[in-house]
Amino acid sequence: MMSTVTALSCRVAALVLLAAVLAGCGEGGAQPSPTRTPTPARVPTARATATPVTPVVCAPALPHASGHFNESVASGGLTRTFIVHVPAGYDGAKRAPLVLLFHGFAAGADFMELYTGIADAADANGFIAVLPDGQGSPSFWNTGVPGAADDVAFVRDLLAKLDGQLCVDPARVYAAGFSNGGGMAQLLSCDMPDRIAAVAVVASTHLTCTPHTPVVAFHGDSDPVQRFDGGVGIDVGEPPGVTGTPAPVRTRLADWAAALGCDATPAASHPGPDIELSTFSGCSGGGADVLLYVIVGGGHTWPGGTASLGATTRTISATSLMWEFFAAHPR
Repeated sequence: MMSTVTALSCRVAALVLLAAVLAGCGEGGAQPSPTRTPTPARVPTARATATPVTPVVCAPALPHASGHFNESVASGGLTRTFIVHVPAGYDGAKRAPLVLLFHGFAAGADFMELYTGIADAADANGFIAVLPDGQGSPSFWNTGVPGAADDVAFVRDLLAKLDGQLCVDPARVYAAGFSNGGGMAQLLSCDMPDRIAAVAVVASTHLTCTPHTPVVAFHGDSDPVQRFDGGVGIDVGEPPGVTGTPAPVRTRLADWAAALGCDATPAASHPGPDIELSTFSGCSGGGADVLLYVIVGGGHTWPGGTASLGATTRTISATSLMWEFFAAHPR
């Protein structure tokens, strides 16, 4: 029987061998047939001028056992599945943060849980971790495939169900993802700023829609799939309707920072020998709202993850750093 790490490595390799859907919403990377065609500009739910004050406790309380649970919800005429990890110490009365974590193409929620160590982070920091499964076989997230299920609607249905089951803090709901799942997290920044406070993207790309939330991004400068310097990575074909060359990752994050009103020039630092950090500050929301961790020599990987597709840094943990960023950015 294969070891867990070997099995995970095989699953990660499948992301490249089957990578017909990657993170970009109309930029680079291929997607499964039917392929992406341009879609009308989205009109996300507008942010309220003042976020309503939410009580810090739920009354009545919403008790729930801690641990790992496989659940489902009806959405768009389909039964969609997801994993919920309720942290140790959850009491059903005090409102808890919630992190949505989206897997990469051809993976799944179970793989993503093991790959990132999200359950341990949830227990250590008291947040609820929710790992949805994509649609189709192989599974993917619809960041713009005509005729495929509406995954933004699925997330809304999922959150509505969880709001009735768990004591969730509506000001601290976050989204993170790897590769195609990173594209899904970015899509939620564009389409659901009324629910999503901040996002984290790993080995992913910037969307053609307009983001509305703070972001922390992680990208290897030797990623063979989502190329750091732009252009098309591993040759899996170019979807019809996509024109132009994907921009470099630094350009995409600079565009994100511009959308949030941040300073145009980021501050540079080196948290580790193989890590470069660009921090865009002076953002309209205050604080460091756009961060880019560049992994020197890094591949198409989750920093600190348990398997690899190319070099995986152990200098930092994307799971730990994304939670640190989320904790500093409530809605």
